[in-house]
Amino acid sequence: MGLSGRFRTAAVALPLLLAAVGCQTAGTGDEPTAKAASPTGKPVFEEKPADQLGAASRATAASGSARFTATLTYGSAGGAAVERITGVLDYARDTARVERSVDVPRGFPEAAAADLGREPGDRAREVFAVEKNDVSYRTSRGTWLRYEASGSLEFVDSLGDFMEYAGEAAPWGRTLAEVVRHADPERRPAPTPDGGRRYEVDVDARSAAEALPHSVAYAFVGSKSADDVPLTVLLDKDGRLLRAEADYRSALGTFREQGLLKGVTSLRASYVLTGHGEQEVPPLPAGEPVEDAERTTVTLPALKAGACASYDTGLGHLGRVRPLPCGKDAGLRVFGQERIDETVKGQNPAGLGSRLASERCEKAYRKAPTAWTSGGRPSGRYWVAGDENLSFTYVGPDATVTGYFTCYVRLR
Repeated sequence: MGLSGRFRTAAVALPLLLAAVGCQTAGTGDEPTAKAASPTGKPVFEEKPADQLGAASRATAASGSARFTATLTYGSAGGAAVERITGVLDYARDTARVERSVDVPRGFPEAAAADLGREPGDRAREVFAVEKNDVSYRTSRGTWLRYEASGSLEFVDSLGDFMEYAGEAAPWGRTLAEVVRHADPERRPAPTPDGGRRYEVDVDARSAAEALPHSVAYAFVGSKSADDVPLTVLLDKDGRLLRAEADYRSALGTFREQGLLKGVTSLRASYVLTGHGEQEVPPLPAGEPVEDAERTTVTLPALKAGACASYDTGLGHLGRVRPLPCGKDAGLRVFGQERIDETVKGQNPAGLGSRLASERCEKAYRKAPTAWTSGGRPSGRYWVAGDENLSFTYVGPDATVTGYFTCYVRLR
């Protein structure tokens, strides 16, 4: 399993090699219609064209529930990496149960896989549950880690974008449902044979990025060069969302400008809903324990040298880990902690913190007890995780580089 996100991670080997940081049926005619969901009391298709997709989002929620599949496909010369999320949504109770699968072919570009928090050859299967604003993840040991939005500010901040999985347009977030809700059709939709409508919309790239992983979506923050992303939306006869598709080909240039998704030649997203009003979100299985993630996880810098932990947290990054005894369940072992605090005069400070951390971790690796490093995989390689912060003086060229970095080996 790869790791990315808030904490950039670099792999280092000896001699020092610094890597880049870092067929279900549709609803029946007896289901609720879209009339009550329109703010004007009108059916969705009687709204102005520009307001119809917003009204459709409300009509979909008014159906009460649905089953969904959200897919992201990253094409490359070495094969396509596919993330597929399937699950059940209960709009009325604001709950969801989902399963996420990620398949990355071995020929997929390594740097692009790292941008997605993965590695070539990864085959991940993950289970999540959403209850209002809280998100739970089922670990490989059958324990549920519950991440509560009401936790401390320090805790929630350490999670990065994870809590965005509790969506706004639907109980499960970061899908095209979020994009459709704000899409503004400029053309009248085309009718479909079953009485629904088909929309072709050009969406601002920054808005379309809401359906992408945050680890790459940030490329559009402040970007003015990205072209609009074409979005196709299909509604049923009652104005409820059935399907949405987006082609991000026009946005690939922006990713490359930011040094992201190198080698990716195509990127498409899809979102499919079925069984409106007929679904029920199952409760967490009886007998499977639920743990408060704020109590059972810690930030990586909180681990002392020689300590072990698991990164099986659902976060996809090392913002928090679960401390464990060093043994078969541990995923990493720390052999050093480095604090960087340097003043830079008259030069570009960007990247200095990461370089200094790598140099210091190399020394720590050579001095560490063999018991701490011998189990590292691959043999002879260690990793550095952390984030540098830059601050500048009001006058003059001086800057300060600070940050906490953890030196560790992977055990699996």
